[in-house]
Amino acid sequence: MMPEENMLVTDRSSDGSASVRTQRGFTLTELMVTVAVAGVLAMMAVPNMRSFVQNNRLSSASNDLLRSFNLARTEAIKHQTNVVVCAVADPTLATPQCSYGPFKGWIVFQDSGPTPWQFDNGEPIFERHVLLDSSVTVKTDNNGIEMYLASGFASPAGAKTPSRNILLCDIRGNQ
Repeated sequence: MMPEENMLVTDRSSDGSASVRTQRGFTLTELMVTVAVAGVLAMMAVPNMRSFVQNNRLSSASNDLLRSFNLARTEAIKHQTNVVVCAVADPTLATPQCSYGPFKGWIVFQDSGPTPWQFDNGEPIFERHVLLDSSVTVKTDNNGIEMYLASGFASPAGAKTPSRNILLCDIRGNQ
């Protein structure tokens, strides 16, 4: 603020004496310039903020999937049995089915039933994970099923070697 814009104000007290004080404030021009600068900064920040949010959603889904794989491996070793992580269309169902198509989440369960690689009634489910963000998709090279053996090693459905490609994508197509 420039000194020549200060205003002198005279106040009168109840006894009739006068006191002079300086009052300072913003001019309309200063306020308009400040609002314009704030608008330009906001226009630059909004696209970056959108990208930041999308990257965090993808990172969160990736961390959730990794945590589920670690849980499956730990439970397989702890219970000395096979534990499966499989993609499902609806992980909230009482009897979720492993899905080979589009899926909304995954489950981690102990595979001790008559159908290997598939969830059977009565098998304990260690985790149900719902993908909360519909813009994130998961793709694998083994139909969305990964099994951890009692030894802790991974073995995808019907294969001798574990899955090597798990892609997490969002609406931008980035991985």
